[in-house]
Amino acid sequence: MRWVVWLLIAFAAAVGLALLLRFNQGNVAILWPPYRIDISVNLVLAALAAAFVLLHLVLVGASRALGLPQRVREYRLRRQQEQAVDALRDTVLAFFEGRLGRAERFARTALANPSTASAAALVAARAAHRMQERERRDQWIKDAAADPRSAQAVLMSQAELAVEDRRTAEAIDLVEQIRARGARHVVSLRTALRANEQAGRWDEVLTILRLVEKRDALHPAATLQLRIKAVESLLAEKSGDAAAIALIWRGLKADERAIPGVASRVASALSAADADQEARNILETALDLDFDESMVHTYGALDHVPTRNRLDRLEGWRQRYGDHPLLLLTLGRVCAAERLWGKAEEYLVLAVRREPSVTTHVALAELFESLGRAQEAAQHYRAAAQLARS
Repeated sequence: MRWVVWLLIAFAAAVGLALLLRFNQGNVAILWPPYRIDISVNLVLAALAAAFVLLHLVLVGASRALGLPQRVREYRLRRQQEQAVDALRDTVLAFFEGRLGRAERFARTALANPSTASAAALVAARAAHRMQERERRDQWIKDAAADPRSAQAVLMSQAELAVEDRRTAEAIDLVEQIRARGARHVVSLRTALRANEQAGRWDEVLTILRLVEKRDALHPAATLQLRIKAVESLLAEKSGDAAAIALIWRGLKADERAIPGVASRVASALSAADADQEARNILETALDLDFDESMVHTYGALDHVPTRNRLDRLEGWRQRYGDHPLLLLTLGRVCAAERLWGKAEEYLVLAVRREPSVTTHVALAELFESLGRAQEAAQHYRAAAQLARS
């Protein structure tokens, strides 16, 4: 409909102009001695309009002719950009298809354009790395680093590749550079986590894990496993140093202390370093909050803690958590160690009734041997053997 409206407007303008010129009777006289030329005003106006149009067309044609080289250059540049973008797209697709050699070939085409060169070079570097072509990989990284706008991407790629190659010192240095630039995204945290794990920097591992957990960057099971590994490694490094082990415990967050097995491991390390009192405080505080079998076992093995104190605590937890088989077994062992034979037998018999196991049968058999009740001891040894075979 729009062209119909414009056509009507053009016809109306033509009619109006015709009516206007119809009543215009003026003349234009041109004197060129000895000549005189008389021309109607309408013809002069038409000639001027035609001259204007002709001049405009000449100027436009000249402008186009003079601008032709520039337009050719722009066309070539635009064509190169389109080819480079197509090559970059093909590079990425070939990489994810697993056609690594082809990805590198397409990347060389994309290098011709500065806007796509660094991205293509980084993808090609990953492809060369997967093919174990380290020299080509390093050259691609250099090509990508030529563009200062890709500096952060180059650092991330170098860090990830260094971690995969287990070049630990280099990976740590690159991770520190990334951190100095303020990068705190998920990929940088995962890379930093792997690099510090390889380097055995377990304090850093725990720190990064806290950031990772806030962002749900790892599965909770993987986070838990790595956190336990970090604590175990720190305890192994400080083995025998009670002050250092206590410092590790104080440095843990509340949720880290509550992880099953952590308090028990710290307490065992303290006990091995002749710091049974510190171990006792940790275990008693933790067991007052929640029941954990490993902590009960470790607490029962604290020989330097007075027996009466251990028995009182174990009985208190029994009243709170019920007749748990391991709790009854620990009570029986502590009583047997103190030659409280009657109580020891009571606890161990109850433990066997609650949950027969190889450990409880053997403990009860050893108790009966100590009491000279060989026949009953033999019965429980046989029961333990049958459970072990099943």
